[in-house]
Amino acid sequence: MSSTYSQMELNEMAAEFAEMDAEFAEFGLEEMDSELSEAFAELDAELDAAGISELGFDTASIGELADNEFDQQFIGKYLYNKARKLIATIVRLVRRYGKCSKCVPKVLKAVRYFKAKKYASAIRAAYDAYRCIKACTK
Repeated sequence: MSSTYSQMELNEMAAEFAEMDAEFAEFGLEEMDSELSEAFAELDAELDAAGISELGFDTASIGELADNEFDQQFIGKYLYNKARKLIATIVRLVRRYGKCSKCVPKVLKAVRYFKAKKYASAIRAAYDAYRCIKACTK
């Protein structure tokens, strides 16, 4: 760990990351293979270059996960609330740890997905940003 952090800051950071680990554990994202993540990043770049938007869950595809309208609303609201909370946390973290500026594009990607109402994709992008922030603070 960097000597620029006080022990109190290090303890606080460890607690924040432990909380984030627990949040993301619900989705099983920690099992993502880094090679797969890189492959998706390359695919995203190729799709962007071709003028095709990135792939991900959108509001309409949530309906495929639900049996009825109530379930669809519940799933959508759950993903919305979870994405909002996780994004707020990564935004706070990246602002707090200025040396993590290389992670800002990953945070922005999560925010863009959220604004596009692609909440599952926003959660996955938030996880990617979280991993970047966690790595740069070590």
